[in-house]
Amino acid sequence: MNKSVYNLEEEELISRFVKGDKNAFDLIFKKYSSHLYHAAYNLFRDKAACEDMVQDLFVDLWEKREQTQIRSLKSYLYVSIKNRALMAIRAGKVNIDDSALMKLCSKYFADQKVIAKELSDILNSSINKLPKKCQEIFKLSREGNLSNKEIAERLNISVKTVENQMTIALSRLKNSSKEFLAVLLAIYFAS
Repeated sequence: MNKSVYNLEEEELISRFVKGDKNAFDLIFKKYSSHLYHAAYNLFRDKAACEDMVQDLFVDLWEKREQTQIRSLKSYLYVSIKNRALMAIRAGKVNIDDSALMKLCSKYFADQKVIAKELSDILNSSINKLPKKCQEIFKLSREGNLSNKEIAERLNISVKTVENQMTIALSRLKNSSKEFLAVLLAIYFAS
C-alpha cells in the first residue's frame, strides 16, 4: 500500500476513495472494520452474522462510492452499521443478545420501573391486538398458568388448537417486540 495514503487528512482520503483509489479504500477498511464488527457483535454475539454485516457494508460502500455523500467517515459508517443492524432485527435475520439487551436497558434507563412499565405497556398493547380466541388462550396460559391440556378442557377445544393459537400469539408478540428493540438499538448507536 502506498505509504502516503496513511498521512492523508480525512477529507482527502474520502476524495481519493470516491475517485476509486483502492489504497484509500483499504485504509478505510483497516481503520474502521474492526470497530464496526465489535459494535455489531456487542449486540448479537453472532460472529458470522456480524462479519457478514460489516463485509456487506464495505462492499456496498465501494460499489456506491460515487453516489455517496460522506462528510465524516466515522459517523457515516456507524450510522450505516446501525441501519443494517436494525434491518437485520426487523427481518428476523439476527436476534439481539439477552445480556446486550439488559446492558442497554441498564445503561440508558436508570429507572428500571420506567423501562418495565414501557415493556409492560408494549406487551399489553400487543396482546390486545391478538385475535379474540388467541388472546384468551394466551392469557389463560401466561396469566392463569394453565397447561395446554387444561386450557383445551376449559374451552372445549383440542390441545392441538391450543398449541396452534399459542404459536400464533408468540409469533405476533415476537414481531411486535422488534419495534422496541429497534428503539434501543438507535439509542445504543447514537452514543
